[in-house]
Amino acid sequence: MPKKIESAPSATPESSEKTELRFPDDPNQWNEEQLEADPSLRFHVNPDDFPIFSQQGDIERKLNINEILGMHVGSTADTIAVLSGDDEKYPKADEVIYLDKSARPVSWMVGLFWNDFTNEKRPHPSYLAIDRREWFKRTGTDIDGNEYVDGHMATFSDFKKENVTDRDIAAIRALYIPGGIETEDIDEIMNTPTGLEGKNITIIDEVKRSGSTAAIAQYLVSRAIPEAASVNVYTYWDQGFKILDNGEHQMRGAPVWYSHSSAAGRGIGDVNEAFFQQRHEKFQTPKTRAQAFGAIVLGQYIDLGNEANGSNPSRHLAEEMRKMHDEYIAGHILPKAPAMEHEGIQEIWMKRCESLGIKFIPAKDAYNDPRSYISVSAKVTHPDGK
Repeated sequence: MPKKIESAPSATPESSEKTELRFPDDPNQWNEEQLEADPSLRFHVNPDDFPIFSQQGDIERKLNINEILGMHVGSTADTIAVLSGDDEKYPKADEVIYLDKSARPVSWMVGLFWNDFTNEKRPHPSYLAIDRREWFKRTGTDIDGNEYVDGHMATFSDFKKENVTDRDIAAIRALYIPGGIETEDIDEIMNTPTGLEGKNITIIDEVKRSGSTAAIAQYLVSRAIPEAASVNVYTYWDQGFKILDNGEHQMRGAPVWYSHSSAAGRGIGDVNEAFFQQRHEKFQTPKTRAQAFGAIVLGQYIDLGNEANGSNPSRHLAEEMRKMHDEYIAGHILPKAPAMEHEGIQEIWMKRCESLGIKFIPAKDAYNDPRSYISVSAKVTHPDGK
């Protein structure tokens, strides 16, 4: 059942003369009558509060912070629709696996906004570090620095599944055995229940380039937990693609925390098998044994209080996400329209917009009405209204 949306409380003063503006477009400078006449005035945040998200890019045009936050809230709502079962193309998830490193911040966004978009119980989260480049190499597919093989971008069809070992599969399964493992015997691990029998698993990746990462993860998890009812994949972020002169598809953009050049800023380190082996030697428990055995798909734990020489990028990112949620609750963020097939989320989104003074009217009339969603969205996306 779609979540009931209450109207956002108005923090607007009776007179703009009493308001000390925090930034030029501060929505608190407008009275309710002005906001009723032009709801686009509501949807502005202080860029200085979002130094990380302000860096979100697009290869063809500059994005403003209001549009950027709307895109992230919208993508989060779509992800919640998939996990909650609101999107009929996906079964309701019992377990959600976020692919480290870059999908870990997605889990933070989902956690913050979950109750804003559904009344369903949030599925249990877990994390696997499955990187397409590493698994192509692990299974004998030589890719170049641009992830090309034999003159084309490597895809799942190039993945040599036959070179995935039984131990590789057991290593992943071991991580889902409650309490850990007492033995590293592959057959015993594969015959030990995980608690995911008959359950739906959804794997979340942060972006989709060729789709190979999600496909490899789906293949590995399906083999590791064959008793699952289903193993599905979904991508959080889609800014679209630009077709280059050579016919290649280039992503228009990726989440601001996405990076191939740095391990910092996403709350987890790179795969480090030695780290988990040493940890098991120090703390010999069935749980640490499972982690040491499954370390091929685990990111190293890091000290978030001293990440990147004390700059703490993950903590700063999480703080901006919390500010984003606060601004959304205050009615200062206009989420992008959700995918049409998400009927429940679509209803929630429309009710949210209507509670903030936005109207949904036929397109032929919408451009002439400052309260229509089309007009408001255009002004928020492009401050000059174009």
